This record gives sequence, C-alpha cells and structure tokens, in this order.
Amino acid sequence: MVPMLMVRVILVLIAILTELYGKETTQDFISKYNKYNTVCQKMGYGTRSYKGKDHGIVAFHARMSSNLQNLGNNAVVVFGRVTLNSGSAYDGNTGIFTAPTYGIYSFTWTIMTIPGSRFNTEIVMNGNVVGYNYANGKSGSSQHESTSTTAVIRMKKKDKVWIRTFNREGEYAYMDWSSLSGFQL
Repeated sequence: MVPMLMVRVILVLIAILTELYGKETTQDFISKYNKYNTVCQKMGYGTRSYKGKDHGIVAFHARMSSNLQNLGNNAVVVFGRVTLNSGSAYDGNTGIFTAPTYGIYSFTWTIMTIPGSRFNTEIVMNGNVVGYNYANGKSGSSQHESTSTTAVIRMKKKDKVWIRTFNREGEYAYMDWSSLSGFQL
C-alpha cells in the first residue's frame, strides 16, 4: 500500500513541475537569458568567445634548461624549457613575459641551489621590483635548498615581467628543478 502512495505522490509532483516549467517557450528562455546576461555584464563579467581550445587563455610554465652559474647583478634569468605557453606571452629565449591584455596576473617561481651557493632573484615589471626570492645554500646544510615565491601583479597590455638576479648572488641555480609559471586571473 505504501509503494502505491509513493507512486501517486511522484506522479503529482511530475504533473506540477510539468505545468510550471513545460509552458516556457524558446522565446521565454532567450528573454530570461538576455536579462541574466545583462545583469552579469553590469557586475563586470564579460562574454568571451573561444574559437579554439586555448583561445583567450594566458598561461605558461617553463623550467631552466641548463644550470646557471655566476650570473652578475640584474642578469635576466631565462627559463628556456617551455612546457606550456598558451597565449604565447612568455618568450623562452629572453625570459620575458609580455602581457597580451590588461589584467591581473599571477607568477610563481622556484629556485633550487646546491650546498655552498646562493641564487637570489627578484621579479620585476618594466624594471621595477615587485618581489624577491632568496635561495640560500650557504646555510650550513648539506642539502640542496629550494625556495618559491608568488607575485600577483596588475598589468597593462605590453607591460613586461621577468626574473633577474640581485646582490650579485646568482651563484648556482639547478636546471629542471628551477621553474617559472604564470597565468592571467
């Protein structure tokens, strides 16, 4: 007897839902969509059109392709082994990221050094220092030292960001274990 009551309740619910939602026409749906879209745009959310899988996405990841040793002060650190470069904004030959559009970008870089060496870096935008990373293998440890830093930066189109050494302490950075990645938020 109970299962029959449940079947009747379910049938009544289906009938009510069909009555409520079954009468919406295509034009009603489009009208609601346009209203929601207008509200979203007023809140600052834009419409993006994607022609391809990665169209409009800016993201990259690169690792050092060789060990770097004895770099001078303010030497650009090139992460030449590029494994992802959606949007083609990072140049693996120069180590420079060029913003393709205005926006907020996140960059993270990791430096690994060997015992007895330091490799101190800073992230700069258009030559102005934004943040630092201090890999100190001279701390007395017999282990490799690794440090990571993240910087979130507001950029205009064509602004440039790169990693460079500072304080003449670009003594040794270990290839493959040192990397740089970034993406637009």
